[in-house]
Amino acid sequence: MKASEYQKQAERTSKINWGNVHGPDIAILGLIGELGSLATVIKKHQRDGDAYSNFNEHLNEEIGDILWYVMTTATRLKLKFNDWPQNDKSFDNAFQGIYQLHKNITKLSNEKESFKNPNADNKEYLYELINQILRNLDGLLKLFNSNLPFIASENCNKVLSYWCGLQNIPTRQFDNDFPWYERLPRKFTVDFIGIDNNASVLLVMDGRQLGDRLTDNSYMEDGYRFHDIFHLANAITLGWSPVLRDLLKVKRKSDSRTDEIEDGARAAIVEEAVVNHIYDYARPNFLEGMKRVDLDLIKRIKNLVRGYEVKDCEPWEWQHCILKSYEIFRLLKKHGAGRVELDADNRSMKFVQLP
Repeated sequence: MKASEYQKQAERTSKINWGNVHGPDIAILGLIGELGSLATVIKKHQRDGDAYSNFNEHLNEEIGDILWYVMTTATRLKLKFNDWPQNDKSFDNAFQGIYQLHKNITKLSNEKESFKNPNADNKEYLYELINQILRNLDGLLKLFNSNLPFIASENCNKVLSYWCGLQNIPTRQFDNDFPWYERLPRKFTVDFIGIDNNASVLLVMDGRQLGDRLTDNSYMEDGYRFHDIFHLANAITLGWSPVLRDLLKVKRKSDSRTDEIEDGARAAIVEEAVVNHIYDYARPNFLEGMKRVDLDLIKRIKNLVRGYEVKDCEPWEWQHCILKSYEIFRLLKKHGAGRVELDADNRSMKFVQLP
């Protein structure tokens, strides 16, 4: 990928509000944070050697994140790069590369005031400084037989998959080729009915109770009795929920391998692990006021679901699922009960108070 094309895509995905007083700080802190992450990756490689089996993947990702902040900053400063600058040779070692990056990123942070006035008189100096940072990245990559065009392409795919999803397109359906009686429902309504002074919850669909009554299973009241909303959200926004398949008796038994692997006990345990992991991340405010979730969370989730069909879902799909499910969860927790209308064709979930 050429530098000019990558610069356009980086700007397209930028959420930095440069007009905000903290906008320049976010750019600089982002660069410093990603440099720290890169230093950690190289430290682990030097410490653990070949035992660090994901080194190249993590190295490329961290350098890609630095590249994103660098090129987004260049665009803010009205500096255009058509081609990638190159070092004639690599650094002597990775530490030297990290040191040079740290030195030049520090110099860039000292020019933060220029971010507020992109028409500053020091544009030539800023261009050369960013050019030097790019050369530093290229020299570091040469140590590990990689290059900036490849890193740019990989980072572009990653960032676009996170930020640029279409939330109104129909949900993936992994069971379209199976008989109708082995498919998750596409459009349905579920009632969460509070009993025992709302200490317990029953799940009811089409007049039929789903599973057992649930409590929080905790010394503290935290609303976990409503956690089936997360399984419903997985089904309606990701097309995946081994737990809900079991409750609805729609396991894909016509194919023994799918039934055993995708719809079996291990898959259900994985889903429960995903739900619990997100729940711990969301506490104590359950994502109220949040418009996005950390990409690191989504990466951990995708590691948990490796080997299952849901691995194909993009980061933006997981983010939409998480934010929407917690929006409904907060309403269920607030009212102690409620009706949820679900529609996979529109990837939507709607809360309605029970009559």
